[in-house]
Amino acid sequence: MYALQVKNLSKQIDGKQILSDINFAVPQGEILALVGPNGAGKTTTLKCIMNAVPKDSGEIIVFDKPFDTSLKADIAFVTEDRKVFNNLRLEDYYIMYKSLYPAWDDQFFRNFLSKYGFNLAQEMQKLSRGQKTLILSILALATSARLIIMDEPTQHLDPASRYELIHLIKQYVNGNGGTILLSSHEIFELEEYATSFAIIKNGKILYTDNIDDAKHKHRIVRPDEDTRNAIIVAVIDDEILVKTEEDIGVYPRLNQIIVGYLKSSREEVVTGGMQFNIE
Repeated sequence: MYALQVKNLSKQIDGKQILSDINFAVPQGEILALVGPNGAGKTTTLKCIMNAVPKDSGEIIVFDKPFDTSLKADIAFVTEDRKVFNNLRLEDYYIMYKSLYPAWDDQFFRNFLSKYGFNLAQEMQKLSRGQKTLILSILALATSARLIIMDEPTQHLDPASRYELIHLIKQYVNGNGGTILLSSHEIFELEEYATSFAIIKNGKILYTDNIDDAKHKHRIVRPDEDTRNAIIVAVIDDEILVKTEEDIGVYPRLNQIIVGYLKSSREEVVTGGMQFNIE
C-alpha cells in the first residue's frame, strides 16, 4: 500500500514551467527522499502535495484517497523556510499541535524538551534557524501523524542535532510504523536513513526506486570493460555508471547513482515497478 501517490503533477509560476508531469509513490512504512539540486522543484512539489500552492494538473492520492482537508490530521508538514508566528511562544505551538492531532505523543515531546533544555516560555521567533529546524521537526514527529513531509530536515543543524534527528526519523518509521517524505540536496547522508528515493531535476523526475533495488540494477565499471549489454547512464570522473542485469563492475553507492542521473542527458522514470523512457 502507498501512503502517497503523486501522478502527473504539473505547475507553472509566472509563466515558467516549474514541475512537468511529476510521478512518484511513497510506500507505507518507508522514508522516501526527493533529491535534487537547488531550484530543481523539490519545495514546489511538497507545497503542491499539501495544497499550500495550487497545482495546475495532476493527482495527489493520500492513503488511497484524493487529498482533501479531512486528511490533514494524518499529515504533518515541516516547511523549508521555518517560518513561525510572531510573538507566539513554544507553549502556544505545543497547545496548537496537541489540539490538532488526536494521536499527539506528549511523553515524546516532553522528553525532548528536557533533553535539549527548551523552555515552553521561549518565543519561537527568537530561536536560531537551527533551533527552529529542530523544534519544528520534533513537533511534527510528536503528532504521530501517519505521514510526515519534511523539507530539508537536517539543514542548519549542528552535527549532534543532525545525528539525533536522523535517529528519531528512523525510529518514527521503524518503531511507530509511520511514513516520511523528505526533500534534500545532501546526497551523502541519505543512505543513513532513506529507504527509497526520487531524483528531480528541472522539474522532472529522472529516476525513482527503492535504494537496495537501485543498487542491484546498476554497476560502476571502468572505461575498458564491456558495456555492450548495459545502458550507459553517465560518466563519473574516470568511471561509468551503467544500468544492467549482468555481473560486471561493482555495485554503486547511492550518491553515485544520484550524481550519475543528474549528469545524464537521459530521462527515465521508474515507478511502481514499471519503466517509462521519455524521448
